[in-house]
Amino acid sequence: MNEVVIRVRGEHEREVPAERGTARVVVRAQGAEPGPVRARVEAECVAVLADVRAWHDPDSGPVRRYVVDQVRTSVQHPSHKGRPRPPVHHASVSLSVEFDDVARLGGWLSGLGGSENVQVRGIDWGLADDHRREIERAARQEALRQALARAQDYADALDLGPVRARSVADVGLLDPRPAPVAARAFAAAPGGGAPESDDGLGALLAPDDITVRAAVEAEFVVSPA
Repeated sequence: MNEVVIRVRGEHEREVPAERGTARVVVRAQGAEPGPVRARVEAECVAVLADVRAWHDPDSGPVRRYVVDQVRTSVQHPSHKGRPRPPVHHASVSLSVEFDDVARLGGWLSGLGGSENVQVRGIDWGLADDHRREIERAARQEALRQALARAQDYADALDLGPVRARSVADVGLLDPRPAPVAARAFAAAPGGGAPESDDGLGALLAPDDITVRAAVEAEFVVSPA
């Protein structure tokens, strides 16, 4: 009797506590004159970044990276009952700051709460690079173990004996049909970036767990006795 080929997919998912957070912050102001409004935003931005610049160290943190956009300005021409009112000038600047110390991030953001011109738009959570690679590797291996166990279950149901691996691949490489994006070979992402919220800073500072997923396709063969 010819060898029996068993094709299976193995998947594994793991939730890992976040280790890093990138805060998205915007500084904005408005007023009757463009110069003072812009100056107010620039001064506020300097104050916001005072600790960030002191803590910045790409290798050892706690601030690994920060990015400051250009100041954006606009003018609004309001009216009331068809009558023009004085123009309102707006200025804003967005910045993002990546912390590898969640507690330090929380303390920094709490310190921003005293300014009405500063708004925390959200926090994107992540893992340290070395730990992420370690978790990814473990997830791929566990997915393959599950594929092996599944194939052996099929073989046992048919009394065929132990299976042997013939090929292993990321999802979609063994099957010519396109694989759904959600089921591709590997994905690691937060359970969802911290949304803009009206529930206060406390809701934003609750770190999301990072969902690490791995999936493989494998072919096993078994030679009936």
